[in-house]
Amino acid sequence: MGSKSSIERDVAAVGRKAIDLHGAAPRMRVRVLGVDGTGNAMAGTKGGLLFFVDVERQKLLCIEPLQETNTEKVRRHVAKVFAEVRAEELRTDEHGVYEGIVSEERHRICLTHWRKSKGKRAWDLLQQAKRDDRLLEAQTMEELLKLLRLEPRPPTLPEELERLVRRYINARKGLPWKVNQLLQHVERTWEKVSSDSADSTNNATERIIGLTLKIRSKTMRGFKAKSKVLAHPYLSFYLRGEEGICDLRKVI
Repeated sequence: MGSKSSIERDVAAVGRKAIDLHGAAPRMRVRVLGVDGTGNAMAGTKGGLLFFVDVERQKLLCIEPLQETNTEKVRRHVAKVFAEVRAEELRTDEHGVYEGIVSEERHRICLTHWRKSKGKRAWDLLQQAKRDDRLLEAQTMEELLKLLRLEPRPPTLPEELERLVRRYINARKGLPWKVNQLLQHVERTWEKVSSDSADSTNNATERIIGLTLKIRSKTMRGFKAKSKVLAHPYLSFYLRGEEGICDLRKVI
């Protein structure tokens, strides 16, 4: 039986072969390019990885060792991949680093992320309004939560939301000011959220991050080298294969 270090060495070697195989495959045209970043511990420091995914086919395209805080490099690399795969749409969360890379009509926000972030804020303000016995603000947040959950979601701004925005447009302090800020943010971003009939989320990207990297990362303190950080998700994705079948002879 081999030692832990030899097993780690062999897995890393197989992972590098998986990277080579992945890079040698012909680059397919992608309709929706999903992009998301994740942090990852490496040799005691915090690193970052940027995942690029074909949302429709739920396939990993590439991974770049970049943190979302490195604005210039992230924007440059996303623009490069977007052009290489001839994507029609960029799908991300609301992180400001992704703004302005492509034209507004080609950049769409993940519906799941948007609903979750706006819904949490509305729920928190609803609870505060109830504690403070602010009935109007509580009613407003309840109405907003209903609008956020609408199915099917209207692609254009609902009149009901415009009415709520006007109700608080002059609020400048306290709870009404917080409600005002949330309503205006929802109004500004409503039409930026994806309304794709096939899939309006970026869940495929987050799922690949979770299945190929995060599950492994939770069982260890961190990778010791950048090459090993990259080798693991590429190998994990390769092992999932096509319809659950992969050819191990190509990497072993």
